[in-house]
Amino acid sequence: MSDIQTLIKESRDLILAGDLDGATKKKDQALALKALDDEIKSKRLDFAPPPPEADAPAETTTDIATKSWYGRQYGDAGTAMDQVMTELYGQDHRKFAWAKSADFVRYIRSGQADARLHRSLVFSPKQVEGFLQLGMSVAELKATQLESQDVLGGYLVPEDFRDQMIQRMLGMVAMRQLAEVMTTTSDRVTMPVSTGGDDQYTGAVRWTKVDEAPTGVEAATGATYGQVTIPVHVIMGSVAISKNLLEDTQGALSILPQLTRQFADSLSIFEDIQFLVGNGVGGPQGILANATTGGPYTYSYGTVNTQNSGGATSLTADGFKNMPYQIASQYRNAGAKWLMARGTVRVLRTLKDGQGNYLWADRDQQLLLGQQPKLEGYDIAETETLTGPTSANVTTYTASVYPVVFITKGAYQIIDKVGMDIQRYDDSTTAKSNQVVLVARRRLGGQLLSPWGVAVMKVSA
Repeated sequence: MSDIQTLIKESRDLILAGDLDGATKKKDQALALKALDDEIKSKRLDFAPPPPEADAPAETTTDIATKSWYGRQYGDAGTAMDQVMTELYGQDHRKFAWAKSADFVRYIRSGQADARLHRSLVFSPKQVEGFLQLGMSVAELKATQLESQDVLGGYLVPEDFRDQMIQRMLGMVAMRQLAEVMTTTSDRVTMPVSTGGDDQYTGAVRWTKVDEAPTGVEAATGATYGQVTIPVHVIMGSVAISKNLLEDTQGALSILPQLTRQFADSLSIFEDIQFLVGNGVGGPQGILANATTGGPYTYSYGTVNTQNSGGATSLTADGFKNMPYQIASQYRNAGAKWLMARGTVRVLRTLKDGQGNYLWADRDQQLLLGQQPKLEGYDIAETETLTGPTSANVTTYTASVYPVVFITKGAYQIIDKVGMDIQRYDDSTTAKSNQVVLVARRRLGGQLLSPWGVAVMKVSA
């Protein structure tokens, strides 16, 4: 291996380790050595010729490091997608994505940013593939990138950072795992909803048999559809970071993972609140949007079914056993899950029969420790958004609250808009605490599109 190739390898290793300063020094050494070799050859100086591999065209340190970083971030996108990314961002699209990510770290640390990269919206290959599947053209994607540059705000973060936040949230929340999620570039999305049916036939479409030589007129009811426009709202969150951490070279390596964790952990709680009980004013509309005024939300295209708990201030076994049957079988069997607070799960575990035996613990081991928590054969997901007793010995509830939701997969629609801003604040107020405040701004929408796919439990006799 030649000296130049050795320096390239060392630079690549330093980049993968996160030491960009050290990598730059190695790269400069390699370039200086290459220039010296070229000068020697051009002047025909009497030195031993370089080994054959030194004359072979070799990738630069940046090329090698960029390909390695890109592969780790996005995997192998394939030749076809590589061509699309080249059309969007040019031949050096991998280098452009890498530069965007590095510039974002620079902005977080110092507040300085490259003017060209500052408002550049860099889609991931997976996002581009999704947009193409929805019928968007490359020209439309290019137009979206230009529009994003005109939006006022802070630093437009790399899309892979936003995606990593959402992936982390999936393991922490209930609703995002159950909902239908769409990524958009618009400020609102109009979705079709079925009308004119019931909980079995949710729309007005009907099928009929027709003989090869029918003797009579065979007809089917025409399809009837409505439209629901889901607005994409602005939501914001902030986090304070120590200046010492930002200044420390080793600490800088953990900036993005820390930001991902802190923003995602808080946002996951906020999202579950919005998707379950949000009132729809300035944010997503929750399933229990108007539960405090007498009942779950009634939509023009359907109503959420309600199951009484069986007790004026308590939960009963009959209430739980009857609740799944508030939803038609074809939707329930397609995938359904219970949502309740941990206090309600505790109350559920303490329900007993007339002989003092626990109702579920010994039946198919559905609630035994170490088993996947199930109830009546359906998984249980805990969320602190819903009402539940917090004290260990309390098993009663306030009358008319809604502590349990039974929801089928895909009944709720979440809208994520691409593009997320982070604004860095370093002023006299933050200086006194030796901190920098980062304010994140993103766009989010949500609404229940299939009311017949959800049932809620009301504490009532």
